[in-house]
Amino acid sequence: MKEFGPTPSNGQRVMRYLAALAAVAALALGVATSAGAAERVTRADVWFVKQGKPFAVKRSVAGVAGAMRALLAGPTPRERARGVTTAIPSKTPLLRAEVAHRIVTIDVGGRFAMGLDAGSLTARVGQLVRTARALPGVKAVKVRVEGGVPIGLFPGYDLSRPVLKPYVPERPAAPSLRETQQLLSDLGFMAQSGVTGSPDGQTSNAVLAFQKWARLSRDGSLTTEVSEMIARSTRPQPAFRKPGHRIEVHLGRQLALLIDHNRVTRLVHISSGAGGATPRGAFHVFRKERYSWSVPFKVWLPWASYFVGGVAFHEFGSVPTYAASHGCVRVNHYDAPMLYEFATHGTPVDVFWEPGA
Repeated sequence: MKEFGPTPSNGQRVMRYLAALAAVAALALGVATSAGAAERVTRADVWFVKQGKPFAVKRSVAGVAGAMRALLAGPTPRERARGVTTAIPSKTPLLRAEVAHRIVTIDVGGRFAMGLDAGSLTARVGQLVRTARALPGVKAVKVRVEGGVPIGLFPGYDLSRPVLKPYVPERPAAPSLRETQQLLSDLGFMAQSGVTGSPDGQTSNAVLAFQKWARLSRDGSLTTEVSEMIARSTRPQPAFRKPGHRIEVHLGRQLALLIDHNRVTRLVHISSGAGGATPRGAFHVFRKERYSWSVPFKVWLPWASYFVGGVAFHEFGSVPTYAASHGCVRVNHYDAPMLYEFATHGTPVDVFWEPGA
């Protein structure tokens, strides 16, 4: 019986030609052409977030699935230390990543949709789309959660259709003054009583302490950039791991850290002795006076807690951003009573110049 269509030899040529095209397309996308086939490792952009903006880092990845796994794994510790973050919840699983007709379909676990912040959710989609679009040959991206549900969760996206352009997340609105004050309090830079929503000296002192810790310019000004950095910050950690109730004086940063069981409860803007006049070493509080009279300088020192010789923490009217005293540790009037209460008799005090300060 005569068959219609191409002769067997022509059919074989057509099949070989189509197979070759498929192989080239698969290689271009970095996807295996058959089960068990090795994926080509390439250097590709994986998109995260830095200072509220999309930020790419280079990764060696094997295909679309490899790029998605690198994205979901998040920034490395070194990258995080440089301010690189991700909007994608940790441990979000990759359920599927495949390519058909140059369209990438990405299916992720339900953790991807955690939270109620629409800005964060759309930023997550943006990271996925940008990372997939960075691979050669990709013309569109389809994002699904748990097999395509929930559809329409992300504002501005119909996830049942391919996303043809990478999402550029809107810059989030700057936090209000009250929100920033609350963050400063939560991080340990200010007392809760300073959360008023009004600009004042207590807020400026707290901002100054944050700037010292973050190694920024020390002026106490709450600019948009500083406010955004506060919003991305975590509570500082002590320099030493020691038990109990203690104080660290960081001479380089001009900060006193009040610590309980290795948790920094407060950071205080201070000014130590000029020219290295404050001795370094391990000491302890041995004398306390609500009003202490300085014999050599003939001045009252309120809220004085002595920790070595005639050197004490005490309130002083002028607490500049640099070391300026005769040897004592000056404390601003907002924090001096609190530090006096914290520094009980016998409280250890470590005074040192931290590396990199």
